Amino acid sequence: MVAVRRAVGLDTAGRTRPLTHFSATTITRSFTFPGPLAATYDPAFHNNVAVRSDPFASAKSHFFDTSSWGAFCDVTLTMKQTRQSDSGAWVKIDDYRCRQAFRHFMSLLNRAVYGAAFRRYGKRLRVLPVLERGEFHARALRSWERGTSGRWHIHCAIELPSHCDAVALERLIRNCWAKVEWGSGRILVRDGANAGWINYMLKDRQKSEFDGFLDCIIIESLHNPIADA
Repeated sequence: MVAVRRAVGLDTAGRTRPLTHFSATTITRSFTFPGPLAATYDPAFHNNVAVRSDPFASAKSHFFDTSSWGAFCDVTLTMKQTRQSDSGAWVKIDDYRCRQAFRHFMSLLNRAVYGAAFRRYGKRLRVLPVLERGEFHARALRSWERGTSGRWHIHCAIELPSHCDAVALERLIRNCWAKVEWGSGRILVRDGANAGWINYMLKDRQKSEFDGFLDCIIIESLHNPIADA
């Protein structure tokens, strides 16, 4: 969601009216003052708006800050594009079902990794997920797994838990994704991920399905406590 910051200006009749400045992180109430306003220019304000209005920089610096993370994996999960319901009708995948599927997947994975600690104390893996619909590129999947049909898929970064290595985590990821109704078997898990993977996830060339760039972030499943602090 793009937040809005409002300032005040004059219309052609000399009346006051709000002017809209877009900001990715700040919402300020609109105030209208009586009488004409002197024409002023505040470089600090305009520079601040210019910086804040870059959704990529805002998402990367706030939600996707991995500076405090240990080793993490890059993960690509593909979705079934249609599924037969219990009633026999065929249902198409959409944004909402993708998000539901990932939330269910993370619940299964956290339970598999942390057991009772997840149920009793809410202990969870740190995860940064984004949703896309578009062509799979070489960096996302192996050559024989690529397609051009505009399939829904999810990219995410998942930090390795202290008691689990990359091989064990990949096994758990595959087992848990196989239990998700909308999950497809075409997935990729790779260890040794870095900031390059974060940049790749936040690319905007496949985000046209969404009203705004930040809408591709599966914010309800994102878990990055240090960034939220």
